[in-house]
Amino acid sequence: MVEYRDSTMGNLRAWSLGSNRLAILLLAVVVPPAVTLVWLGIQLLEQDRAVLAQREQQRRIAVGEAAAAELRRSIATAEHLFDGGIVPDGVVRFVFSEASLKVSPSTRLLWTAAPAALTPANDSAFPNATRLEYQGDLDGALRIYGRFANSSDRAVRAGALRHMARVQWQQRQWDDALGTYRALAELHEISDLGMPADLLARRNAADVLHAAGRADELNREVTQLETDLLASKWSLDGASWDLTIHDIARWRGGLFDVPPDRQRFSHLAETLWSEFREGTLSAQLPHRVVDVDGMPVMLLSRTSSDSVTIIGVSQPVLRSWEEQAVGSAFADEAKLALTTAAGGFIAGTPAPSGAPIVRLNSSDTGLPWTLTLHSDQWSRAGEQFEYRRRLLAVGLASILLLLGGGSYFLWRVVRRELAVSRLQADFVAAVSHEFRTPLASMRHVTELLEEDDEMPAQRRRSFYEIYRRNTERLHQLVESLLDFARMEAGRKAYELQPIDAAAFATRVVAEFQRHVGMGKSPIEVDGTTADGLKVNGDRDALANALWNLLDNAVKYSPEGQAIHVRVAPHPAGVAIVVEDRGLGIARHERDAIFQRFVRGQQALALGIKGTGLGLAMVAHIARAHGGDVEVESEEQRGSTFRLVLPAAPVTRSYETA
Repeated sequence: MVEYRDSTMGNLRAWSLGSNRLAILLLAVVVPPAVTLVWLGIQLLEQDRAVLAQREQQRRIAVGEAAAAELRRSIATAEHLFDGGIVPDGVVRFVFSEASLKVSPSTRLLWTAAPAALTPANDSAFPNATRLEYQGDLDGALRIYGRFANSSDRAVRAGALRHMARVQWQQRQWDDALGTYRALAELHEISDLGMPADLLARRNAADVLHAAGRADELNREVTQLETDLLASKWSLDGASWDLTIHDIARWRGGLFDVPPDRQRFSHLAETLWSEFREGTLSAQLPHRVVDVDGMPVMLLSRTSSDSVTIIGVSQPVLRSWEEQAVGSAFADEAKLALTTAAGGFIAGTPAPSGAPIVRLNSSDTGLPWTLTLHSDQWSRAGEQFEYRRRLLAVGLASILLLLGGGSYFLWRVVRRELAVSRLQADFVAAVSHEFRTPLASMRHVTELLEEDDEMPAQRRRSFYEIYRRNTERLHQLVESLLDFARMEAGRKAYELQPIDAAAFATRVVAEFQRHVGMGKSPIEVDGTTADGLKVNGDRDALANALWNLLDNAVKYSPEGQAIHVRVAPHPAGVAIVVEDRGLGIARHERDAIFQRFVRGQQALALGIKGTGLGLAMVAHIARAHGGDVEVESEEQRGSTFRLVLPAAPVTRSYETA
C-alpha cells in the first residue's frame, strides 16, 4: 500500500511539472511573434497617420487663424468703450485717477474701493449730554440731544439724532426711536461711524423693529433696504457692505442673495485700485486675463498721462465672443476653447481626451488667451487608420485571450484532478491503515485461540473482549463510511425529537470512554450551565457528530491533558462545546478541515491516524439540523469546537439532503 501511494504521488508530481513546462513553452512560442506582429502593424499605421496628419494640420491651422481674427475684431469693438459710450451687460469700465475711481455703470458694483467723500457727523457739540448719558441721567441727556437735533448744522444734527435715538432705544421707547432714526435717514451726504448716516439710521431702525418683535414692519423695512442696497443708492466700501448684508442675513434668518457678477466686479475693483495706488497697474499688459472668485475676467487697459482706463469683460461675454467666432469662422466644422497660459479654462468647449487638436498660443495670435481647436470631423478623418489599429488590436487580443484562457482553464482542470487524485490516494491509504490495525489484532487473537484449546476461561474471555472491540471498531468505521456516502447522496433520513442537551452529552461521553477506554486524555463534562436546554435532533446522528469531535480531541491532545465538554446557551440556540489543549489548527486550514478527505498538515507530519471524513460528517450533520460548527484554535495551544444546534421544543420528522 505504501509503495502504491508513493508511485501515485510521483506520477502526480511529474504531471504537474509537465503542465507547467507546457505552459511556459506555449508562451515562449506564441508571445514573441505576436509582439513582433503588433510592433510592425503599429509602425505601418503610424507612418500612414503621419502623412495625413501633416496635411490636416495645415488646414486646421488656417481654421484657427480665422477664429483668432474674429476674436480680435470682438476685442477691438470692446476697446471703443475706452472713449465712452453705453457699456453693455457683462462689461464694466474703470477709470483710475489720483483723485477718484469712476465706474460705468455704477450699478455693476456692490461696493467700491474708493467711496465718495462725505461730511462726517459732529459728535463734539454736546459733551454735557454725553456725560449725563454715561452717568445714567438718560432724561437729561435726551433733552440736550433734542435741542441739538434741530440744529441748522447738518453734521451736528446727524450726531445728535443718532445719540438721541440710542437713548430712546435704551428706554425701550420704540416708536420714538424709530421716528428719530427715520429723521436721521433723511440726512444725505453725511457719514457716521464710517458709513453713510442715512444707511446707518435705516440699519438701526431695523434693529429696533427686531428688538420690539414687530416682524411685519421689520420685513418691509429689510425688503426696502435690500432694494436700495442692490440699486447702489450708497457709495460703500467693502467693510460697510459686509456689515449691512450680515445684518440683513441676521434679520432674515438666512443668507443674503448677492448677484455673483456684481460681487466679482466689486472684488476686481478693489484689486485694481490697490494696484493703481501701488503704481503697478499701468505696468500690466494691455490685455490680460485675471481670476476673480474662481471666474475669469479679461482686462483691456489704456494709460494716459493722468489716468488709467480698464475695460473688464466677464466670462459670459467671452463665451458669446467664442460662439460668434465658431459660427462665423468654422461653419460648425470645429469647436473652440479659450484657456489661460497656465491652462485654466475661460470659455468654449474643452477638447475630449485624446481628440486631435490645434493649439495657438497668445504669441501666435496676439490674443490674451490660448486657443484650442478640436472637431469631430477631424476625428473622422482618421477613422480608417483607427479601424485598422482596432482590428489588429482585437485580433491579437482574441488570440491572447484564447491562449491565455485555454491555458488557464486547462491548468485549473489538471490541478483540480491532481488534487482529487491526491486526496483519494491519501484517503485510501488512511482507510487501509484504519482497517489493518484492528484486522491484525483480530488475526493475532484468532491465532492464539487456535493454538491453545485448553486456554483458561478468564484469558479466553479477555481475547473475546479484544475481538469484540476490534469488530465494533471495524463496524463503526464501515458504518461511518456508509453514513457519509448516504449524506453525500442525500439519502440520509433524520428522526428529530426533543433531546436534553446536557444528558445527551454526558451519555455520549460515557459511551465513548467505555468503548475507547480512558486512554491518555481524561474527558470532563460540565453541564451546570445547561439546565433545561433542549434541542430537536436525531440522537444517532448527533451522537456520531459528538463522537467524531471527541475522537479528534483525543487524537490531538498530549498525554494526561484533560478534554472539556460542556453544554451552554448560544445566540443561535444551544452549543455542545469540545475543548482540548492539543496541537491546534493553523489559521489557513480552519475552513478546509470541514471538507472531505482533508486533514491538517501537522496530523500528516506526525502520522496521526484518520480518514479526513470525521469533521466533514460533523459539518454535514450540523447543517442538516439547521445548525453549524464553529472552531476557535491557536497552534500549540489547543482547539475549541462548538456544535451549534437550534433549540426547538416540538418533535417532527423529515428527510434532509
